[in-house]
Amino acid sequence: MRLGKMLAVGLVTLLLAACNQSPTGASPTPRVSPLANTDWTLSTIAGRPLPSGTNVTLLFAIVNASGFSGCNQYTIGYATLDTGLAFGAPVTTRASCGQTIDTFEVGYFSSLSSVTHWAIANDTLTMTKATGETILTYTRMAPATVEGPWTITLVNNGSGAVSSVPAGVSATISFMPDGTVSGFGGCNSFGGGYSTGPANKIAIGPLMSTMQACGDPADTLERQLLTALQNSTKWNVTAGTLDLRDDGGAQQVQATTAIH
Repeated sequence: MRLGKMLAVGLVTLLLAACNQSPTGASPTPRVSPLANTDWTLSTIAGRPLPSGTNVTLLFAIVNASGFSGCNQYTIGYATLDTGLAFGAPVTTRASCGQTIDTFEVGYFSSLSSVTHWAIANDTLTMTKATGETILTYTRMAPATVEGPWTITLVNNGSGAVSSVPAGVSATISFMPDGTVSGFGGCNSFGGGYSTGPANKIAIGPLMSTMQACGDPADTLERQLLTALQNSTKWNVTAGTLDLRDDGGAQQVQATTAIH
């Protein structure tokens, strides 16, 4: 909390210096930013489209923003003053996805650091530099949710890596609005409870399953899946893909929507 307050104060100070176009006597920074609780997908950076297949998101909570930067999950402090906007230093996971995407991520975070103003029109969020140059544009996302049915595609194997669901084996999970979860782990049905909180927090379990044995690879996948789900503490949904990770940023489960 103390660090968060210091960051907020520092950002507001930057905004007061940067927003020199604000009229004298402008109202103080509101307690809740107009950007809070809005979700966005990056469309262009410095007027150029993103590399093919790259998805970048920016999800504004009350104090911090978070998202996916093309390879890594990130969290970043922000503050607004009228049309002024400033970001703090990002905190990211540490995956490497090759030189092209890694270089893109560096450029994206550098662009965020140079933002001074924002505007929204027709579900497009535009961020500009102090010179007025447009540096980032985003399109509005529909509110993301974990609710609904999902087909499991990747599972943490417990040895520091994620593995694809083996051929011939299927696994599913459904998050219900009443806080219950149910699914099929590859051999047995399972169920339990779950809860979500601010900043895309999630807690799943304890999970209980039936006790049938099906042999490998189904039994091993199921054991890994139930462990990975209960290790998950953060969620993100982008373009119909659910990503579950632990507090250290390690991916636990990936799933695709079963709604078509």
